[in-house]
Amino acid sequence: RNVFNYVDDFCEGFAVVGLNGKYNFINQEGRLLSDKWFNSVYNFREGFARVELNGKWNYIDQEGSFLSGQWFDYVDDFSEGFARVELNDKQNCINQEGRLLSDQWFDYVYSFRESFARVNLNGKWNFINQEGRFLSDQWFDYVGSFSKGFAVVELNGKNNFINQEGSFLSSQWFDYVGSFSEGFSRVNLIGKWNFINQEGSFLSGQWFDYVDDFSHGFAEVELNGKTYKLDT
Repeated sequence: RNVFNYVDDFCEGFAVVGLNGKYNFINQEGRLLSDKWFNSVYNFREGFARVELNGKWNYIDQEGSFLSGQWFDYVDDFSEGFARVELNDKQNCINQEGRLLSDQWFDYVYSFRESFARVNLNGKWNFINQEGRFLSDQWFDYVGSFSKGFAVVELNGKNNFINQEGSFLSSQWFDYVGSFSEGFSRVNLIGKWNFINQEGSFLSGQWFDYVDDFSHGFAEVELNGKTYKLDT
């Protein structure tokens, strides 16, 4: 019977155990997952656990096999079937078969959200899908994560939305765009405010001094010092 210095809770059928400053996993029958003991380990997520040995990182599966022949400088947990890996100050994603997402290594990669990951290269931003293709031919000054099928993109100090086909929501670029709430986003242009829907149409022919997000079908708007309730 094994006696450990440390035992964590079970996660995905395995528990982290520690002995003499090294770590491993046991299954629910009490068997060790690996012949190797690691300097650091994390709990399983999507069938893989992060493990560190001699300053390098990899993933171990629930059979005790390493995901990649390459050991990395750092790795993140899997999310939507991919995980961020770092090597020589550059980042990429790896899938659960151990294949890298892209031949291109990036300065920064975010986790996938709604099937797209934000990537940064030489100070510019784009999205990459799970087949390794860029969403847009245009690289942006900044991009936000996808939410409800749209993401905010910024270029030359102006903002717009991009959809998951790579099309912009509006031909008009704005000084500010918000998040969609009840099907509408706040937009600001030259100090005035309106709402835009997910088809790219403005809600009102009137532009306001300020608007709040929609809640329960109504939004407060301000015009000439007076406050009104606007519905959809």
